[in-house]
Amino acid sequence: MEHSTSFFTALSQLPQVPLDIRTITLGISIADCGDHSLHTLCDSIYRRITDAAGSFSCVCSETSSRFGVPILQRRLCVTPIDRVAQGHTADDLMHVARTLDGATAAVHADRIGGFAADVQHGMSASARTIISCLPAVLAETNRVRAAIHVGSSQSGVNIDAIIFIAEKLKEIAQATASFNGRGAAKLAVLANDSTGHPHLTGACLGDGWGDRVIHVGIGAAAIIRHTLLKKGPELAQLKLDEILGEVQTAAFQATRAAEMVGREVARQMNAEFGSIDVTLGPTVRHGDSVIDLLPLLGVQRLGVPGTATALAMLLLAVRTGGAFASCSAGAYSRIMLSVLEDPALAHLSTTGQLTLDQLRLMATASAGGLDLIPIPGDTDASTIAALLADHVTMAVLNHRPAAIRLVPVPGKQAGDRVEYDNSELGEAAVFAVPGAGMASAFINRGGRLPAVR
Repeated sequence: MEHSTSFFTALSQLPQVPLDIRTITLGISIADCGDHSLHTLCDSIYRRITDAAGSFSCVCSETSSRFGVPILQRRLCVTPIDRVAQGHTADDLMHVARTLDGATAAVHADRIGGFAADVQHGMSASARTIISCLPAVLAETNRVRAAIHVGSSQSGVNIDAIIFIAEKLKEIAQATASFNGRGAAKLAVLANDSTGHPHLTGACLGDGWGDRVIHVGIGAAAIIRHTLLKKGPELAQLKLDEILGEVQTAAFQATRAAEMVGREVARQMNAEFGSIDVTLGPTVRHGDSVIDLLPLLGVQRLGVPGTATALAMLLLAVRTGGAFASCSAGAYSRIMLSVLEDPALAHLSTTGQLTLDQLRLMATASAGGLDLIPIPGDTDASTIAALLADHVTMAVLNHRPAAIRLVPVPGKQAGDRVEYDNSELGEAAVFAVPGAGMASAFINRGGRLPAVR
């Protein structure tokens, strides 16, 4: 009781600002659940998840209501299935995926990551089987999210794996064609994911964590917007370094609040406290998008000259403010231009004010990759592979993490509108892919790009 009182006192000292916890993720180790018997494997995984996360949803709800901080998503992540289910067939892995899905539903969590494989060095038989069964897994489960780690600065980029994934991405979209290919939105292609960033879709419990660990993700856009608007007319006179200082302060406040909420949940769950991800990603709150910050800085619209500099400045301020607030800050902490999750970005796509080339530039400059981008369903696998390879390679060269989610929409062409009937994905226009097919001869050479020296 004394701990809760001190927690509430600390939280109440923060300025009254719009504050949402985007995600709280409970990482669960299932490393010792591996077994050659499919029944034993699935039973062990189910019991481990339900035992570890049985009270997770209730604890999040109680903490949220007690301290007045909304928690938007409760997620789980587990040890990569690639390590736990080695030697099992594609049919077996389908049963494992259903087990993950069922266990997540049983504890009332929103999604689970960990149906994942590392292939940056090369594809093991187990990893190839996992990738092969993704069309069935992502079409037949609701809460399972997948991730494939294809490149790192230490290992290089596995182009052969990227080609294989691109082919499967087309199959995933086709398997969920009646839902506008939404299964493809459940697969993230990752670069420099050596710690298993739990804040990314499909990411696993990374190496070096304990049996149970709580990670917190917070969106900083709303609190930054609130801070800048409070400056009133004075904002127009501020220099860029002075604005950067204001943004750092806002990020500091958001990080402190996130850490206190996360530590309280971890205490009640008898879990370790892991990391804080302070991102410029969208939430359901109106105006809570990074592009809503640009006009306040003097950039009238996303994509005009100056956009990349403004985004890089915001990213720098958020990362430094978060690092000052907590030694646990860092994690992924990128700008997220998630078109299908960001109503403001989606609106720009429907009015023709946002192109794929603009998104590619911003993703290379400061964002964490191309995220939830709807593209024509007939885009060939080689072009998809080349898009994936471009952003993985840039992330590897720049020693930064990246996540790419492309959504080929069956039956849709560039400019068509696509709408999803769930709470996660919204409505947007399908983006044209300039130069489709023109890099096929290059990307289909395959092979591996070397590590960055």
